[in-house]
Amino acid sequence: MSPFDPFAPARGFRASRSTAEFVTLATLSPWVIASRLGRLCFAMATVPTARDEAEAIRMVDEKILATAESVIAVQTAIARASCEAVIAAMTGRHGADRIDAIVSAGLRPYSKRVRANHRRLSRPPASVGSKPA
Repeated sequence: MSPFDPFAPARGFRASRSTAEFVTLATLSPWVIASRLGRLCFAMATVPTARDEAEAIRMVDEKILATAESVIAVQTAIARASCEAVIAAMTGRHGADRIDAIVSAGLRPYSKRVRANHRRLSRPPASVGSKPA
């Protein structure tokens, strides 16, 4: 271990998929929430535009869709993990980390939407009269 490399102990560390999904949610979600709340507060203080109304509807719709997608993904991951466990028990092999696969499958729809919202909301707003790219 080099005394000049403060990250040397962490070089061999490999985060699980579920940890990566948790980190994505923990870091980007507050930014997305603050951005949306700021825009909604401004819209309520002035006259809300069609774009503001569409954003409010999108906030609710995407949560419903992400929840449904997450439930299906978790159920599929549980079924896959149980089949792998049976095969591993019959063959005497160790399987992969099944719990991590189930948790990451459940978190993936949420973190996917948070990343997309972060990209979309961090772009500068299009000026009035300009054509979208």
